[in-house]
Amino acid sequence: MPPRFEGLRRLPVLKNESFRGAFRRWLTSQTVPRLVVLGVASYLVLALTAYAIFGGNACAVMLDGKTVAVAADEKSARQALSEVLKQKYSQAGGPVTVAGKIAYKGIKAQPEELLDQEGLRSRFNESLTFNTKCTAIVVNGETKVFVKQMEEAEALLAWLQTLYPVEAGEQPAIKEKVELVKANAAVGSILDLETAKKTVLLGTNKIQQYVIKDGDTLWDVARAVNIDVDQIALSNPGIDLDNISIGQQLNLSKEAPLLTVVATRQVTVDEEIPYEVEVKKDDQLLAGEKQVLTEGESGERTVTYLITRENGFETERQVLYQTVIREARAEVVVTGSVTMLASRGGSVRLNWPCSGGITSPFGTRWGRMHEGIDIGAGYGYDVVAAAGGTVISAGWEGGYGKAVQISHGGGLVTHYAHLSSIEVSNGQTVERGELIGLVGSTGNSEGPHLHFEILVGGEPRNPVNYLP
Repeated sequence: MPPRFEGLRRLPVLKNESFRGAFRRWLTSQTVPRLVVLGVASYLVLALTAYAIFGGNACAVMLDGKTVAVAADEKSARQALSEVLKQKYSQAGGPVTVAGKIAYKGIKAQPEELLDQEGLRSRFNESLTFNTKCTAIVVNGETKVFVKQMEEAEALLAWLQTLYPVEAGEQPAIKEKVELVKANAAVGSILDLETAKKTVLLGTNKIQQYVIKDGDTLWDVARAVNIDVDQIALSNPGIDLDNISIGQQLNLSKEAPLLTVVATRQVTVDEEIPYEVEVKKDDQLLAGEKQVLTEGESGERTVTYLITRENGFETERQVLYQTVIREARAEVVVTGSVTMLASRGGSVRLNWPCSGGITSPFGTRWGRMHEGIDIGAGYGYDVVAAAGGTVISAGWEGGYGKAVQISHGGGLVTHYAHLSSIEVSNGQTVERGELIGLVGSTGNSEGPHLHFEILVGGEPRNPVNYLP
């Protein structure tokens, strides 16, 4: 006997009736429970068919719509990401978030494309950015450094203002506009306090270090690493660079400090007013001869300066007011014709004014014209006249500090700046190689050296072209 199916009615014979009409009539004759069962069964059949056609065997991890990793399934992908987030939490010391939108999508993939847990963690570390809350140090509107806590940023600024020696009457302050702002940043870009200090002080957290060897001088170090001596001084506040010792470690950075500590003070002093020397030609005198027609006399004044120091170095000395006690009287000197020194290719040359190599050449420097050369020499080294002539200026010259100018006739003048002491006076005749001063670091100088200029007809020329 054939099997019997209880509960279902047979479809009637269609005869001339269309299939659609017969099916509709059959469907309306079914009970509601039977219709529900038929609907669920149809959905499952369709779903399984769609999965077989369109489904996948893997899970793609998407960041803002782009695939960054492929896992065996969504569960393993989420587990790997959760482990990385825990690691970043420990590193940051607080909650972290992924920058961007993470999504999971079923795909078909080859077995070799699937990453295991270790591979997923490695890929997430490489491809995802993990942000956390922090404090940004913003300098003149530009974010420069991230630290974890606001207290660390405040401690850094306080430390910086105590780093440089303070003279009586000075109140150190930060020159730039600094804002401490709560922010979100990548975990890897947030610095600990000590690293942040070095970054602010040296302009970078990638610091090159040099250990002093036997026979080293500061100028040797500057030449070896191609860094200006002044920059070495800025990178090592508190170190006496005139007395470096074997084994001492120096920080070297070509970058400028991110912040400038500025301090000002007023100083009132009694000082000499140098007299000017007026030089006239006399065709009756032999070359190199001179005759003083009127003796010069120095004046005297009481002057109050506003002295500005930046990161420990004097950068400006502004006269606020002065009382002239005695006016200076110019000296009038007549000289014979002096043969003009030729540039390279000529037979007559100037002498080097001191021993040492060139640490900063003639030309554009830091966006402005450097009108001479800087010669590296230790504090107190002898400075001599590059040729015979007449001292036309000897005294304080603003940013040049203590300086000497010598006229050699024919419109040729040599200029020696940043001296620690001056050994000649206005109007004095000097011979080639005669001592005129000692190397120092007065005026706008960041370390002992000699700034040497040559002027022809008042115009600066490259001294190298006149030296042997």
